[in-house]
Amino acid sequence: MKSIYATVVLLLVVGGACVAQSDQPTLGELAKKYHSTTKKATKVLTNDDVATVSAPANDQKATTVASSVPAASAGSAKTEEKKDGRSSSASASKDSPAVAELKKKLESYKEQQDGWKSSAKRYEDLLSNETSDFRRQMYQDALEGDKRNVALFQEKIDQTQSALAQAQNASASGQAGSN
Repeated sequence: MKSIYATVVLLLVVGGACVAQSDQPTLGELAKKYHSTTKKATKVLTNDDVATVSAPANDQKATTVASSVPAASAGSAKTEEKKDGRSSSASASKDSPAVAELKKKLESYKEQQDGWKSSAKRYEDLLSNETSDFRRQMYQDALEGDKRNVALFQEKIDQTQSALAQAQNASASGQAGSN
């Protein structure tokens, strides 16, 4: 009989504990409730929100460096035009569109090459004063890359100058034939 009473008391205690526990929210529910009330609004960025235009791998660094340097180069080009007493628009009006385009391309290549040259000069200066072997190696690698880019742009300049000379000859012969 004692065992029956003990079993009944045990069932009542366990049942009471279960009922008491179900009335209170769980710790996970409390955490969710807390985070939902204190959570700040967040903006989820998608591809539509972010412009994703990338340059080709070998032109990407050239564009970055060239975009920081051309302001000085463009200013010097304008002062040279003023010294000559003529503007490039006056000479461009005489040229055919192909010649004008090649001249623009040539000028762009020269500006980019100047940017790479100045970057190489900067790395040479950093390399000459650096004592850390790691940084010296990093500067040396960057310097070699800049020198390769200077050579690459020199090839582009040479090709464009050749194409420009051909276009100017073709334009001149076309104008002589029309007169």
